[in-house]
Amino acid sequence: MTVIMPMLSLKMMMINGRIELLHVKRMPFSYIERTMRNCKWILCFIFLSGSLKTVFSQQSDFQFWPQIQIGYELSDKFKLSLEEEVRLRENASQIKKELTDLGLTYKVSKFLRLSLNYRLELTYDNPDERSWRNGIYGDITLRKEIQRFRLDYRIRFQSPKVEAISEISTQNQWLKNRHKISLEYNVKGIRLTPEIEAELFLPFKRQESLAFDEYRLWAKLSYGLNKKNEIGIKYGIQQEINASDPLRAYILGISYSLDIN
Repeated sequence: MTVIMPMLSLKMMMINGRIELLHVKRMPFSYIERTMRNCKWILCFIFLSGSLKTVFSQQSDFQFWPQIQIGYELSDKFKLSLEEEVRLRENASQIKKELTDLGLTYKVSKFLRLSLNYRLELTYDNPDERSWRNGIYGDITLRKEIQRFRLDYRIRFQSPKVEAISEISTQNQWLKNRHKISLEYNVKGIRLTPEIEAELFLPFKRQESLAFDEYRLWAKLSYGLNKKNEIGIKYGIQQEINASDPLRAYILGISYSLDIN
């Protein structure tokens, strides 16, 4: 009988009911190295199996978000905006939220914009149960134009009373911080603008450490009908993280914007 250990090969034989050691051979280092490498891949497989189980143990939904936005320039520096959006869930069969945003934007320079907004939100917990929420949020936007590209970074400080995942999370938070980066390209010769976006949600909780709880990824396409009217379509993924039963939403959005002056 031969027994192989990580560093030794032992040959043993049963004699008169006793196990006698016949030969001891030291294994080459290359064998030990191969054994450790195999163990490493086994551990990686176990880890990935657990990770995939976590990824696939989640909810998924298709949602539809139509939106209308109206803008009015008070001056070269100030712009007033009104936005209405409806969000449908459960494969776009039930209303999830109705959002009304009123905002004022101040253009500090070509590279910096500040805005203050008020949001009124009607949330449908189920078709027969609705609740009103309202809150304010402020944005700081940095903008850089490179030839036909435009890069934006926006940081938002938002009341936890709006766009909350649950009532419990609302009570536990005192502020929500959102970071969004976007890149758009102005196609030469036509009024078509493709854009990609990524956004992270960071809640400031009362008794817990900081951790992102949600992210959104978007691909957009906007078309300017003329200088005042624009239509757009976008597709995105919204993913909850650090949750026991996270929701992944696949979202189709359409939009229409009008500049009055």
